Amino acid sequence: MTSPHPPAPPTLQAVLFDMDGTLVDTEQLWWDTVAEAAERLGHVLVEADRPDVLGRPVAHTAGFLAARSGAPAAEIAAALHRAFAERVRTRVVPLPGALALLGALRDEGVPTALVTASPREVAETVVAALAEAGHGGFTVTVTADDTALTKPNPDPYLAACRALRVPPAACVAVEDTPTGVASAEAAGCQVLAVPSAVRIDPAPGRTVLGSLEEATPDRLRALVSDAPAPRFLVPVLTTRRARAGQPFTARVSGLVRGAARPVTFVAADRPDWLTVHADGTLSGTPSPLPGPDTAVPVAVAKVTAVDAHGATAHLTVRIPVVAADAPALDRIRVMSWNLWLGGAPVDGHRDKQLAVLLAADVDVVGLQETAVHAAPELADALGWFHHSAGENLAILSRHPVVETLGDPRVGFYGAAGARIRLDEHPDGTPHEMVLWTAHLNHTPYGPYDACFDGLRAPELADRERESGRVRQIGEILARMAPDLAAADRTPVLLVGDFNAPSHLDWTAGAAPLHGGLGPVDWPVSRAVEGAGLRDSYREAHPDPVTDPGTTWSPVHPRHEDGSGRPEPQDRIDFVLHAGDRLTVLDSTTLATGRIDPWPDVAANDWPSDHAAVVTTFRYA
Repeated sequence: MTSPHPPAPPTLQAVLFDMDGTLVDTEQLWWDTVAEAAERLGHVLVEADRPDVLGRPVAHTAGFLAARSGAPAAEIAAALHRAFAERVRTRVVPLPGALALLGALRDEGVPTALVTASPREVAETVVAALAEAGHGGFTVTVTADDTALTKPNPDPYLAACRALRVPPAACVAVEDTPTGVASAEAAGCQVLAVPSAVRIDPAPGRTVLGSLEEATPDRLRALVSDAPAPRFLVPVLTTRRARAGQPFTARVSGLVRGAARPVTFVAADRPDWLTVHADGTLSGTPSPLPGPDTAVPVAVAKVTAVDAHGATAHLTVRIPVVAADAPALDRIRVMSWNLWLGGAPVDGHRDKQLAVLLAADVDVVGLQETAVHAAPELADALGWFHHSAGENLAILSRHPVVETLGDPRVGFYGAAGARIRLDEHPDGTPHEMVLWTAHLNHTPYGPYDACFDGLRAPELADRERESGRVRQIGEILARMAPDLAAADRTPVLLVGDFNAPSHLDWTAGAAPLHGGLGPVDWPVSRAVEGAGLRDSYREAHPDPVTDPGTTWSPVHPRHEDGSGRPEPQDRIDFVLHAGDRLTVLDSTTLATGRIDPWPDVAANDWPSDHAAVVTTFRYA
């Protein structure tokens, strides 16, 4: 889609201000209020409690305290409201630059709104205090009492834009917390972030300043007029395959970046059976194929994203289509990837993770260290399915997850599983696999014991038991036992970061790679082998000398203690499989792009401290 007249540059139509920590110094007042309430309830606030206290609605923080004390959340919330309002009345202080920026916007006729997760009673107290300091008031005020959902949902900012009768894309939201930034960006506003307590990184459509003293109306206008053009993360996307005569859906909206909301999707070129909906969903039922062609035809749709400024981005979507009576899917690519605290040490990690997944063209991924949010955000962007368990483990799949396995409340270490429907046979019989993802305790670490401390094989086995990994893998295999017993019918995979080497690597011939030690009968790898699980990487690459398959660590050539000692390079991430129906076609370790060593990792293209493992299987 092209236009003979490019869209006019957008203009700033309103500025929407957060309150707490942005205009007035109430963050510490709120922290002190919650700390006093917590102490009365027998709980002492610590730094780790900040995400549940700062930038959250009162109801969330009250629920947090109620869970720790047993007191009714409603009573706690009411007490917090009263105590905080009293503090604000007597101690509120405008932040540097706040009054000057508000005054400059008023002088230039730019409407302003106050958008806060605080209740109206508190907001009105703050507005009164600002008036006493010389501020003339806001055009619109939106509080926690005015929308069903508050930050990080987009509702408060959307409500402010509706009240002002301006499009979100023509507004700048001024925020100080990641929660508020997420709300404003979800609404489609340009964002000026002035972080108070938690780091916020620049991003397309987001500018970060150290203080409101650096902000001017002209600078805010530039945020809107210079808004980035929309782009898709990839120029071409290949979806999971569709079967003639059966409904098919895919989604591409999560792959757009830099667009001013709202974004609508259209397709000038698409197959007749496919509809491209305005929200970025593709759906339809492929028509019967004209003949029994062995080649898989590909339906192509040219999708255009149009943002609120009229700017466009283009994506070619390729959909493999098979006949109604075609055999079930016979090749799958499985990945194991530790995301390294969700990717937090690397700037722009989420988009970099998406780029890796799209380039790897994988079907199913077992994740570790997801930091709660990674899997749902990745799945939403990809239009995939996912299962998350605890704060650390998840499974991503381009195919439907039909059953979840294991304890959904698993801790940082442990395992989670899912049954995945890859396809169905022409007779309608499900074509499935079971995948478990695991993360085992990281210390004491065997290669350090061997290479740094000179421990020998019997001592290493004792230390492995001391680490808890032997017990953990035993518990995981016990949970997997029903799946493993049926592996010849439905293949089973166990992937993960085991934090333990393999006896298949620490052989006599490979001893020079491991501090001169070998063979070592590492108990974790022996346990999985004893359960009938086979190591896909070693099946593809039997010689550990020519193909060590190192996964730890692409960012640690030297030990991080500053001693200068070389970091033991080892293979501690695995894709293991059981059942006669899977045959390994290829297996590789993956760590791509720019990879600077620790601690200078923020600009790395590879957003992890582990290499991933990707195995391609034939599924008979």
